[in-house]
Amino acid sequence: MTYASQPGAGFRRFDGAAADAERFAQAFCGLPDGNGPGQALAAFKRAAAYLAVPPSVVQLVDVLFAWTKPEDWRSASTPIVWPRNDKLARKLGLKVRQVQNLLDRAIALRLISHKDSPNGHRGGARGADGTIKWAYGIVLSPIGARIEEFRAIAERGAREDAEIDSLKRRLAAARRRTSSLAQAAIDGVIEGTEADQELALAQSATRQMRNVRDIPLLSGCVEQIEQRGRALEARITAALQEREALNHSHGTNRSASSDVGDCTHSTTTTEPQTAKAVTRSGLAERSSGDYDVRSVLPQSEVEEDLANHGVDPDFIGSVVPELCGSLDLGRRGWGELVHLAERLADQHQIHRHAWNEACRVMGQRGAAASVIATVRKYQAGEVEKPGAYLRGMSGRAAKGELNLGRTFHGLKDLRQAGAMKAMQAGGDPRSFGQIARGLSRQFVLSGRSS
Repeated sequence: MTYASQPGAGFRRFDGAAADAERFAQAFCGLPDGNGPGQALAAFKRAAAYLAVPPSVVQLVDVLFAWTKPEDWRSASTPIVWPRNDKLARKLGLKVRQVQNLLDRAIALRLISHKDSPNGHRGGARGADGTIKWAYGIVLSPIGARIEEFRAIAERGAREDAEIDSLKRRLAAARRRTSSLAQAAIDGVIEGTEADQELALAQSATRQMRNVRDIPLLSGCVEQIEQRGRALEARITAALQEREALNHSHGTNRSASSDVGDCTHSTTTTEPQTAKAVTRSGLAERSSGDYDVRSVLPQSEVEEDLANHGVDPDFIGSVVPELCGSLDLGRRGWGELVHLAERLADQHQIHRHAWNEACRVMGQRGAAASVIATVRKYQAGEVEKPGAYLRGMSGRAAKGELNLGRTFHGLKDLRQAGAMKAMQAGGDPRSFGQIARGLSRQFVLSGRSS
């Protein structure tokens, strides 16, 4: 009863894969003309990556081929090798059981077959001319019979590799382009473009497509990211053009107002009125609800440096929005900035004398910008005593050594680098589809509201 319940105990397992491997072995009639075992092994190795053949099985086949000779691959012969499993284990640096598993895996992949002796042992003998006289063991004929199949698979795989590489280069280029556009949005302080979301989407697509070999799926993803990049570029370009047109309009109005202000009105009196600056502690008083920082005094070197570097109230507001956020965006000027600097000086225990000295040396605009830069560095932990730091800036300004314009551009670069780093390394856990659906929903809602 024991033998009836387990008829295959102690014998080699025979299944569909073993039957296919044996069929390939029987169909082998020698390698094509001009080919030897080296060409057969090379064809198999090139195709192995596209057939999902594990590297351990490739190494096993490579070792087995070391026992064959060119005579074994002729039409009238069969390539059989007969090394024992313990010998193979030493060659491969594995355990005997691991070698047995690899041989079973090679059979499942239709790469080898077996020719068993009556007692189940491997063995063989060669004649004086090197041909096999008799042999029982591992049959390598399936690899020879499939040599043209392996070559076709390798060629098709190489073409797919080239196409996939091209698509992944396009995807990487689209991601870099989106990253550049996001940087432009940060540099220009452009809001409402969803540049951070688009960058997260491009990064997610790059990660998820890293090991994908489905060309239609990869192609569709690349085309979508490229299309979204073009749409983002169009939104940023439109925002920049709108801002440029607005600045041009403001510049024209400012020029017209300046022309009117330069006109001198005649009076009927014989002595013109004396111009007097109404001041408080060295500062301009509010006039008509605003500061008048355009005094009759010439610009200080620090104020000229700020003007030469393009550092104006809007620039300062974009660099330190956390400090200037309370200002009215429609009325952001030097007067409001001076008033803000006075409040910040009071809040951070900067002595009034230090503020007055800064105004005397650097002018009101220079003093205001210096206080804002000082408070920004104090909040970042770079400055311990704001009052002492401001006095130091006044001392450098008196010697002509203060480069406040470069200081603000440095703060701008730090802010942009921090924002971009946060966007690049945000680690958004959402998938490509989730981010895309979120963006689509936002644009649909914005379209309805408009």
